[in-house]
Amino acid sequence: MSFVLDTDHCVEILRNRLDVTPYVTADEPLYVTAIAVSELAYGAHKSSRPAQHLAALEQFLRAVIVLPFDEHAAARYGALKANLERQGQAIGELDLQIAAVTLTHGLRLVTHNQAHFAHP
Repeated sequence: MSFVLDTDHCVEILRNRLDVTPYVTADEPLYVTAIAVSELAYGAHKSSRPAQHLAALEQFLRAVIVLPFDEHAAARYGALKANLERQGQAIGELDLQIAAVTLTHGLRLVTHNQAHFAHP
């Protein structure tokens, strides 16, 4: 099964604190969402060394496939958000978008924020 890396995992990889080897196989690519890319770019731009961090991000993005937030993910997002609201639960908008993209593609999300994504 292929994996989608949440933003927090990407940050740890970019900081050389996390090895992606457990998630990489010869026949399965590694994915990130366009939403995660936007969060990573934001973090790089506001850092004390934006050029260095943007270059590292660019290099990282060459090694993964970026999944878009397209109309299918948008429809999934709407259904997820409505369902969570009916249950009196909520997660952050960006996390919800990442979840929608991941579910739309039938992939598995790798995150340190298990509580954000543990809703039924």
